[in-house]
Amino acid sequence: MKIEIEAKRLKNYLEDVYLKGKYYDGASSKNGILSDYAMMSVEDTGELRIANASPSVACRIDHHFTDEQDVSQGACIIDIANVLKHLKVFSGDMTFTCNDHIVMTDSTKKASLSKALTHPHMDMINRILEYDLGPLSRSQRAGQLGMVQFGRTQFDSMVTLLEDDAVDAAKACDVLNLARYKFDFTSGDVLPNSNPRDTKLTISSQKTEVDRVEVSVDMVNADGVDSTVEFTGPFSGFVSGLVSVFLKDDSPVMFYSPNRLLIKAPYLSR
Repeated sequence: MKIEIEAKRLKNYLEDVYLKGKYYDGASSKNGILSDYAMMSVEDTGELRIANASPSVACRIDHHFTDEQDVSQGACIIDIANVLKHLKVFSGDMTFTCNDHIVMTDSTKKASLSKALTHPHMDMINRILEYDLGPLSRSQRAGQLGMVQFGRTQFDSMVTLLEDDAVDAAKACDVLNLARYKFDFTSGDVLPNSNPRDTKLTISSQKTEVDRVEVSVDMVNADGVDSTVEFTGPFSGFVSGLVSVFLKDDSPVMFYSPNRLLIKAPYLSR
């Protein structure tokens, strides 16, 4: 595997799939990461896919190269922290090669390091690497849900919002130091002869019956039926630009931004 890429861009991608942030830990949250490792794969289409996963969360970033950049197909599992440490040597364009080990070079510098043998959650890694982002992109552009599914889950609704609004809502909820979020979508589409209602999205976090934060979030567009999902762990630092959220009651929630995908299992109260 060989790619040419800007060092800062690769650094940002790896920091994003690290998914560093607050993770739910019962009555409060604690600092954590998704996993120590990531898989980098150059597909036969010539695009780079970077993925990370745990048993209940998976994320992926795609990068498209120019025709002038030197790229060869292959895959490499990396220790994220170790690669980030070596990336500090570089600025500007660089070459990343992975064969028996990893070699990073630019016009004057060279760094080499070991690659990882496997990712601890390869099943989830393979699922998200093989997932087709095409239907998500088409749904986002059209503002209509269409037929979107992940595994056996076929989603019932899609809400699209701006990155800044998602970040602001998450920050408001994070004052509770819980890292548990509920997305509650109310559709304006109702049955005939029913009372009209507004389409709305509420993002909330609740520690007790009284201790609660709730944010009404502006949407760019929305489609589908009423859906409520609660999940845990960071999400707002991963999304970028326009964010489409695919929902179904008490099912996995999927966040899509152009060239980015984050999937989280639901939190089900016991």
